[in-house]
Amino acid sequence: MMVGVLMLTLVLVVGAAAAGCAMTAAYVYLRPGDDHVRTERLARRWLIVTAVLGVTALCLRFGWLLLS
Repeated sequence: MMVGVLMLTLVLVVGAAAAGCAMTAAYVYLRPGDDHVRTERLARRWLIVTAVLGVTALCLRFGWLLLS
């Protein structure tokens, strides 16, 4: 029971962090500015973090299924 609550919390937190990073990447990419190269590079970094957190959430979910 305790492992289920812990894993649920971890999956939700990591998933919410991935969603937040995706929204930040969209905001950084779409905001008006003069330096397009810098904003594209920054948005790409946010998208890399989004991908890492998304894969982490999937792995946590798979681990949760294995533990239950």
